[in-house]
Amino acid sequence: MNPRGIDISDQNSTINISALPSDIAFVWMKTSEGETFQDPTFQNYYHEVKALGNVMRGAYHFFIFEDEPIAQAKNFLSRGVDFTLPGVLPPMLDLENQSTDAKDQWVKDNAAECVQKVTDWLNFVKQETGKDAIIYTYKNYLIEYLDSASWPNNGLWLAAYQTNPPGLPPGYTTVNWWQYSQFGQLDGTTTGGSIDLDWFMGTQEELNALANMQPLAEG
Repeated sequence: MNPRGIDISDQNSTINISALPSDIAFVWMKTSEGETFQDPTFQNYYHEVKALGNVMRGAYHFFIFEDEPIAQAKNFLSRGVDFTLPGVLPPMLDLENQSTDAKDQWVKDNAAECVQKVTDWLNFVKQETGKDAIIYTYKNYLIEYLDSASWPNNGLWLAAYQTNPPGLPPGYTTVNWWQYSQFGQLDGTTTGGSIDLDWFMGTQEELNALANMQPLAEG
């Protein structure tokens, strides 16, 4: 079975990290948004996940397309995550609908500029951390808002609330992560809760490698 995990932010109700089910392999946490916003829940959650010892931890940034990309990258990196430590997953960039219909329309109208801004963010974070960031989005967002842009050197995480794995957007051959529910509960139930539930679409060994951990010993 693929490794399972959750992703959380200040939009969630308080989550008891110490009560995570034993099959949760990773927790992604929002660090920042735009040029200045910093998620107030991040530091506590990050240290609580780290204290568990056996759960990988990830940090992500919510991209504001009208903001300056390098300022956004610096906001993200200012949260103090060392992406070279064991148990720490690569950076992740969240590309999705903005806060208003007017802002979404601005992205559509300025797709080429927005694609360049994303590229600038990814390049700066790679320069500073040595890591290729993972891109979180949904298939139709890349198609409808970003003119079918792709960043094939970066891992792809798709949101698709369905039974079967999501289809690929143009320019990609693999989905690395799949957010399969936005109404999950910690026990893995996919309705009735408010937690995003996720699959890593590779093996445990591949997940370990992404998180700077030694491969599992062969039995």
